[in-house]
Amino acid sequence: MVHVALSEAAEQPPAVDRVERIDPSDFRRDYFKLKRPLHVTGMMAHWPALTKWSFEYFIRLGGGRSVVLEAGNVLQGDTCFETAGLGDYLAALDDPALAGTAKRYLSLFEIFKTFPDLAADVDFSLIRRLTRWNYVFGWFGPPGTLTGYHIDWIDNILAQIVGRKRLWLVPPEQSAAMYPSRKYDFRSTLSSLDPDGVDLTRFPRFATVEPIEVTLHPGEMLFIPRGWWHRVQSLDKSISVNNFGHDLSGILVYQSGAKLKDYAHRLGLFRRHHCTCHMANQARSTTPGTPA
Repeated sequence: MVHVALSEAAEQPPAVDRVERIDPSDFRRDYFKLKRPLHVTGMMAHWPALTKWSFEYFIRLGGGRSVVLEAGNVLQGDTCFETAGLGDYLAALDDPALAGTAKRYLSLFEIFKTFPDLAADVDFSLIRRLTRWNYVFGWFGPPGTLTGYHIDWIDNILAQIVGRKRLWLVPPEQSAAMYPSRKYDFRSTLSSLDPDGVDLTRFPRFATVEPIEVTLHPGEMLFIPRGWWHRVQSLDKSISVNNFGHDLSGILVYQSGAKLKDYAHRLGLFRRHHCTCHMANQARSTTPGTPA
């Protein structure tokens, strides 16, 4: 089956290819192997998550389970995490008293370890046919949650369930203009750029960058290849789920390298406290029943 393009000449470059559906062999050849992003709009209609998942559903399901929340943008800003009950957190997302405060974001939530039965509600077979190790996470938050520019050294499909998200992507060949940070994050490279507004006097090379914008609506997913810079912002109250996946080359090169670097980091040999992980682990250690 040939993939069906929704728009061709309508979008001016730079742009991410946008299709309704794609055959797995075409996806492998044209996108996965070439490390090209792809916006897919019509391959989630059969997912039970689209009709079943909602904030109210997870409030009922989660009860008093404790979760660890990002407070603000931990990639470029201060590394700050908080703990809260899942139900309390989700119920408070519409609280006007929280307006103007640092956005609290339930990120990298191990959703299927917490709720194993929900794994049947999604279908990431498009990427799982091509990968050997896979990790699935949920992302819940209010409008305005922001994850600054970074690279994940693992292939990724992000699927939107509730609300909309906007993403900005920058190809690997423009990395010098993205000013990689020395802040440590497992299996990722962070940018020093302030996602709310880049100071071109400090970061002049960014003026040459043309980020590619993609807006994900419910029922749409985006393939983000390893090595691509990306920035993510929620436009609405949002529920997303993503699948990180390593093929054999990813396991041998990127995963093994990341594990060695992480081991050195935890021994204090590599950016001991200038990182995103220590305060998160401290928060988890104070949260009963939450794995570190």
